[in-house]
Amino acid sequence: MARFRWGIFGTGAVSAKFVAGLAAARDAEATFIASRSLAKAQQFAAGLGVGRAIAGYAEAAAAGGVDAVYIATPPSEHAAHALLCIQAGIPVLIEKPFASNAAEALQIAEAARSNSVFAMEGLWTRFLPAAQALRDKLATRSVGEARLVAGNFGTSQVPDGANGMFNPALGGGAIAHLAPYPLSLAQWLFGTPTLLHALGTIGPSGVDEDAAFQLRYSSGVIGSFFVSLRAWAPDDFQVLGSDGMISVRGSIVRPYGLHISHETPRRAEQTQFGWRARARQHGLVHNIAQRTGRSSRGRGRRFDYRYAGNGFHYEADEVSACVRRGALESANMPLTDSIAVAATSDTIRQALSNESMGHDPA
Repeated sequence: MARFRWGIFGTGAVSAKFVAGLAAARDAEATFIASRSLAKAQQFAAGLGVGRAIAGYAEAAAAGGVDAVYIATPPSEHAAHALLCIQAGIPVLIEKPFASNAAEALQIAEAARSNSVFAMEGLWTRFLPAAQALRDKLATRSVGEARLVAGNFGTSQVPDGANGMFNPALGGGAIAHLAPYPLSLAQWLFGTPTLLHALGTIGPSGVDEDAAFQLRYSSGVIGSFFVSLRAWAPDDFQVLGSDGMISVRGSIVRPYGLHISHETPRRAEQTQFGWRARARQHGLVHNIAQRTGRSSRGRGRRFDYRYAGNGFHYEADEVSACVRRGALESANMPLTDSIAVAATSDTIRQALSNESMGHDPA
C-alpha cells in the first residue's frame, strides 16, 4: 500500500504535534509544510524532517501532490484555506474549531459535498480509545439513564496580543479554542442541544476569556460546562446517570482511561426503630466518613485505554481510511456535528455579547 501523503498548513505547535503523531500512523508521512513565510516553513520542515517547504497557501494547494491537507492555521483562516484545498480536489482535516462561525462551517461542508471532496474537523479527542469506550459504555447504559453531563477546561494565561487566543482578528477566545472539547463530546454523545443559557467575560482585547454555559439536549440530558483563558479549571468530563457516574481519566483533551462508579437508586428510608434510631445511625455514618476521609462516591472501577504515540494518529488514520474507501465524511466526526457545534458556539458568543451590553442573557 502506498504511503498516505499529508500536506500541512501552518507552523504552530499543533502542526508540530500532528506531524510527530504521524510516526504512529498507518503508512503516513508529511510531504510538505506551507506557511506565509518561507523562512518559517523551512525551519519547521528542517526541524521535523518534512521534505518540502512552500511559501503561500494558494501555492501549496495548487502544487498538490498530497492525499490530504491538515489545516492548523488560526481559526479565522480555516474556511479560506479549506476552500482552497477543496476547490483543488484535496481532502482536508481542519483543526478545531472547524470554522469561525456556523455560516463558514456550512460553506465548507457545502463546498466539500458539491465537489465530492472529503472534509473532517480535527477534534482528535473523539478518536482516542478512552472516548470510544465512553461512548460504548453509555450506549449499553453502564450507569443507567444518563441525566447530566459536565466538563471544565481552563488555563490561566497572561493576556498577550501576540497570543492568537487573545486576538479577535485571528478567531481567538475561550469558546473557539477550548469549548469545542466539551461541546463536541456532548454533541457526539447526546446530539444537538435544544436550549442554552450562557454567561461570561469579554476581555479588554474583545475576546471571550471566560464562559459558563448550560444546555439541554433532546433526550432530556442537561449539560453544564465552563471554559476559561484566565482561570485554572479541573480539565475534566463526566456523565452522571441514574445508576452511577463515568468520569474520564486524564485531561478532557487527551483522556487515557475511565473511572466508573455504580450506585443503586435509593428508596425511601424505612426502619422499625423510628426517627430516633435513624438519626443516631445517620450521625454514626457521618462520624465514620470524617474519620476515614472517604466518601462512597470515591469507590469504583478504573479502566485503562492508553493511546499510542501522542494520540494524533487516530484521526489521521480515520482520514486515510475514509479517503481510500471513497467516503466523503467520517461517521465518527460527521460534518453535521461540526456545523451544529459551530452554531452552538455562535449562540454562546451572542449570549455573552448581550450580557456585556446589559441585555438579559437568557
